[in-house]
Amino acid sequence: MSYEETFRQLTERLALELTTQDLAVVGRAFEVAREAHAGQMRDEGTPYIVHPVRVAAALVNELGVFSHRLVCAALLHDVIEDSETTREQVAEMFDEEIAEVVWLLTKLEDVNLADYLLAIEAAGATGAPIVKLCDRLDNLRFLTCSPRIEKIHRYIRTTERYYLPMAARTNQYLHDELSRSLAHVRDHLAAANTLA
Repeated sequence: MSYEETFRQLTERLALELTTQDLAVVGRAFEVAREAHAGQMRDEGTPYIVHPVRVAAALVNELGVFSHRLVCAALLHDVIEDSETTREQVAEMFDEEIAEVVWLLTKLEDVNLADYLLAIEAAGATGAPIVKLCDRLDNLRFLTCSPRIEKIHRYIRTTERYYLPMAARTNQYLHDELSRSLAHVRDHLAAANTLA
């Protein structure tokens, strides 16, 4: 399914829960994310925008999260990190709450992963931890499409060390899905090693 179709289905589902105005804000977030990620590709060979759309879809379809601000944050979660878009611009285009969550989700190069995730978890009231865990879940689900073996090993290590404990404290469904996806990635690596 194309990312456009995934987003269309997402907006159909959101239309049952959101006001027309809030749904328009979600549409604007999609357009901003699509423009910010234009020309960027994922390891799996798909346009980068596919990833934030899947993260937003996981929030809505798997967790029943219908906050337009969190859906926007999911769509925008990599725009500051991966484009020239700034936190201030996100606040101007949307609002301070969305900008705060997007900023929390932005991994700055000089911040280590443990401190980054602690800051996200400390801001639990913003909803940032749920978005971050959906982000990691989507990355794990498609990790076996990556040709970068070191990246796969790094994701396994960081998921075990940081994301699974965070999910255990945050959301049991996400913990279970991360565990299931992690097992799939390990099985994929084991099969690849057997063939090598």
